Amino acid sequence: MPPFLLSIEAFSLFLDQFSAGTLPRAEWSHAAHLAVAAAAVHDGGTVATVRERILRYNESQGIVSTPDYGYHETITCFWVERIGALLNGLGRNGTAYDAARAVVAAFAHRGRLFDFYYSYNLLESREARAAYLSPDIPDILRA
Repeated sequence: MPPFLLSIEAFSLFLDQFSAGTLPRAEWSHAAHLAVAAAAVHDGGTVATVRERILRYNESQGIVSTPDYGYHETITCFWVERIGALLNGLGRNGTAYDAARAVVAAFAHRGRLFDFYYSYNLLESREARAAYLSPDIPDILRA
């Protein structure tokens, strides 16, 4: 488990740093993305909520999104959908901290899960970065 999920206090500090834009960029990992999205979804947030938070953090770190770099809408939508499905399956009885721990445990080691749903060419397209595109790999071909 990442250090920011070892306690509720550490998670709270992590979210505060993320929101303030002071989380070190080196700590903005796949697990960190998942934890932020899980907390947002747990609290009723949508893709728009997650997008806004990521873009605000990226801006604070000087990460400029271009048609070929930075924020990726299709990947964000993919993960928010997976996170929502997991949390719905678990029920929302716990806290945002509990949600983040569950999501990170389920998905942190599967950072390229979207490769089972999307072809390389589609994900690398400017269109997929700018707007949500549906998966182009048929269900029957997914492992």
